[in-house]
Amino acid sequence: MGEYSAQVTRHAIALGLMDLPKNPRDVLVSLDIDGTIVTPEQQIYPKVKEYADRLRIGGVHICITTGRSVPATLPVVEGLELESAWIASANGSLVGRYTQADGYALTNQYTFDPRPIVARVLQVLPEACIGVEDNPLGFRVSKPFPPGELRETLEVQDLDTLLATPVSRVVIREPQLHNEDFHRAVNRIDFTGVEHAIGWRSWLDINPPGTSKGHGLATVCKNLGVDLGHTIAIGDGGNDIPLLQTAGYGVAMGNARPEVKAAATATTLPDTKQGAGAVLEALTQVMGL
Repeated sequence: MGEYSAQVTRHAIALGLMDLPKNPRDVLVSLDIDGTIVTPEQQIYPKVKEYADRLRIGGVHICITTGRSVPATLPVVEGLELESAWIASANGSLVGRYTQADGYALTNQYTFDPRPIVARVLQVLPEACIGVEDNPLGFRVSKPFPPGELRETLEVQDLDTLLATPVSRVVIREPQLHNEDFHRAVNRIDFTGVEHAIGWRSWLDINPPGTSKGHGLATVCKNLGVDLGHTIAIGDGGNDIPLLQTAGYGVAMGNARPEVKAAATATTLPDTKQGAGAVLEALTQVMGL
């Protein structure tokens, strides 16, 4: 038995022990994007595409749960060629539903006053680029981000205007600092009253209190009437930890950091070996789809 097939069998055994409902409409799959279902070139892994669509056709709900914005997430949903999917974006601060027929519709939005935390950030990182996301269309920024980044930018504004209204997310980018220096600087910031997660290349996400990918999953389940115990989630990043802890079966990718694997129910192969596809294929077997 090959490595991939062995993973499918292992996940099928574990999923079979969950006593999932017979009705696929009572089951939901939550998928992270980067490091989980797409290649570095942003191509969707074939096994993921094949089995995600098979599950959807069979009636299982598919939710894309990501730190990306809505505009950056929609090409992935469209690439999966799903007729419909839920999207919990901005680390769960924006929740909506996508259909091929009608496009994206926002259903739940969580916001906070960005002024106190941005003031504390600027005390430590005075030259940082500041961006805010307060709608599903993109970001307003204090100054342009490095070329190729934050392509969803809508407008450059002065700081007072930028922070004048509640927002769903603040992003901080300090391109002058290497990752290690950035981490040390972030550790000096008081994050009382907000949620935060450090991302790639000296990047920081700040979200409303109580929000997370896990909260986003719970919101989608509440909208659908699906029991959280009947959910399967797959992810690889630090911001996926609440997601994996909230889902009934949380699976960390083989390429995930140790703390992410420790938070998960199980692990799978790395993304380059289509580990997420193995979980989805196992679920189709268990659900008889």
